[in-house]
Amino acid sequence: MTRYLFCTLLMLTALLSGCATTMDVAINATPDPDYHFDRQAPVLVTSANGSDENALNARYYLRDMVSALKDQGFREVFTDTNKPKHHAPIKMTVTLDIGSRQKTYRYVATDYGQVPTSTSTVCKNSKKKDDRMVCTSTPNTTYGPVGSSERTGYTTLTTFTATARDEASKRAVYLLRVTSYNDDCQAAKVEAFVVQQGLQNLNFQDRVQRNYTVTMPEGYRCK
Repeated sequence: MTRYLFCTLLMLTALLSGCATTMDVAINATPDPDYHFDRQAPVLVTSANGSDENALNARYYLRDMVSALKDQGFREVFTDTNKPKHHAPIKMTVTLDIGSRQKTYRYVATDYGQVPTSTSTVCKNSKKKDDRMVCTSTPNTTYGPVGSSERTGYTTLTTFTATARDEASKRAVYLLRVTSYNDDCQAAKVEAFVVQQGLQNLNFQDRVQRNYTVTMPEGYRCK
C-alpha cells in the first residue's frame, strides 16, 4: 500500500466523527495540453502565500500531494523542508491553497402555527326568567403550515486548489480546484475530504470536470 493510499484511509477514518450522510463535490482540473510533464525532473510542493490561516492549513497536505505525485510517476518530489541540498534544478512547482469561508443565501421556508380546524359549541340555559339558551363557540386548532416567508441561510464553502507552474517560464501548466458546500461539518474535516477527492482525481493528460455526491460510511459524523 502506498503512503498516499494509507493517508487517504486515515483521512476517511478521521472523518467518522457530524451529521451529514452525503457530501457534494465539484472538481475542475485542467492540464496544459502543450506542456511536457517530465516525470524524471525535480518537482517542488509548497503552500500558497495567501492568508496565514490558508497557508498553514495547506501545509498539512504537502506530504499527501508528494505521495500522490509519486503515484502519478514523478520520481523526485520534494517539499520546502525535505528538499536536498544538492539537486537538479526544479522543473515544476506545485502550490497548494485551501480554506473555508461562510456564505449566505436566501430561501423561502414554510411558517407553522395554530390552524383552525373546527368549532365546538356549548349551549346552556340562561339564568334569566325567559329561559333562553346561551351558546358559546370555541375554535379547535391544530399545529400546521400557516404561510411562508423569506429567510437567510448560512453555509460554508471549502475550496482546495493546486496550481503547477513551470519554473523556467513561470506560467501555469496545471490547475486543480475542488469545492464543497456544507452546513454541518467542521471546516477542518471538510478540508481533509476535499483534498482527498482532489488527489484521487489528479490527471495530467486530460481535463477533469465532475460534480458528484459521496455517500459517507454508516455512522458518519462530522461535528
